Amino acid sequence: MVSFFKRLATGRRLETMIGGGVVVALVVAGGTAAGFAITSGGSTTVSPPTTTPTSAAAPMTTAPSTTPSSAPDRITPTTLLPTTNAGEAAPTTEASKLISDTCLYSHGANDDPILMPRQAGQSMAHDFYGNVTTSATSTATSLVGALTTCSTSADASAYWTPVLYQNGVAITPERNLIYWTGLHATDPTVTAPPVGLEMIAGNENATSPQSVRVVAWRCADQLPQVPSAMPVNCAGTKGLELRVTFPSCWNGRTLNGASQDNVVYPQTNTRCPAGYSVRIPTVVFHVIYPITSATGLTLSMGPGQQGSTDTAHGDFINGWNQSVVNRLISGCASPSLTCGHVTGAEAQVHPRSL
Repeated sequence: MVSFFKRLATGRRLETMIGGGVVVALVVAGGTAAGFAITSGGSTTVSPPTTTPTSAAAPMTTAPSTTPSSAPDRITPTTLLPTTNAGEAAPTTEASKLISDTCLYSHGANDDPILMPRQAGQSMAHDFYGNVTTSATSTATSLVGALTTCSTSADASAYWTPVLYQNGVAITPERNLIYWTGLHATDPTVTAPPVGLEMIAGNENATSPQSVRVVAWRCADQLPQVPSAMPVNCAGTKGLELRVTFPSCWNGRTLNGASQDNVVYPQTNTRCPAGYSVRIPTVVFHVIYPITSATGLTLSMGPGQQGSTDTAHGDFINGWNQSVVNRLISGCASPSLTCGHVTGAEAQVHPRSL
């Protein structure tokens, strides 16, 4: 079957276009992925069902021949993995500021509301986090205020990544830790992204490993955290992590992200290039999978197809309550440093120490 690729390779994902700063990670609220306790404060935040989640993705027709005939449709978490996430090995500064929330796996579908809007079932298989209603017809209007698996109900954004397979069997992610940060004191003023802003990070058409400043694999909760361009074997039971870092310079006009030119990465001096004067927070996915072996891993490509893990990427449509995210971003940028993991209907901040 002919693969439905999202876009032509553009060569814009150059490491030289990406700022030298790296995200400071945060130890988030306790809990486990299989039984995560979300503080809702009477909100509409929903926790994942206790039953095993099932992907809505189309069946794979190109699974490796080594796949056992009795293999399950999807590998789901059977162990309790900690939700803490250690930081980057690269140095940071005390001026680094961060908020984060945790969005659990919601559902799977062959949908892509950014690049294949209103074409249900026609895209590659995706894992969705956050908004439980995300589909090919999702818009900012349909997202804001809907139910979410995120740790704050104020975040009804749509987040998604291609499905990861091991020997042809889909792996259900434990969770997606989502970080929002301004990296350095020298950065321009960081502005909260507008509702409906769409972004894509990573190159689905990559034919070789991507820059680790955009897409990286590593072992969850291990120190030191050394990013790898390819999946790695991880000792113990803490899982494999996929990190995807999004552009943080917006042109201030275009919400639609299909062309991938509405946002770009900062220059090496962390400044935004001409034409992209609005600095938004750097959004970083940390997707945790309940596996420890890198053997036999593939990613979804077109419907019913799998391919190389070099094609890892992430997608995002902003569905935050705008007044709440404005408060969080402006507060974290202030001298009071009201930063940390957020939970509940009011996005209560659990401060961190710098």
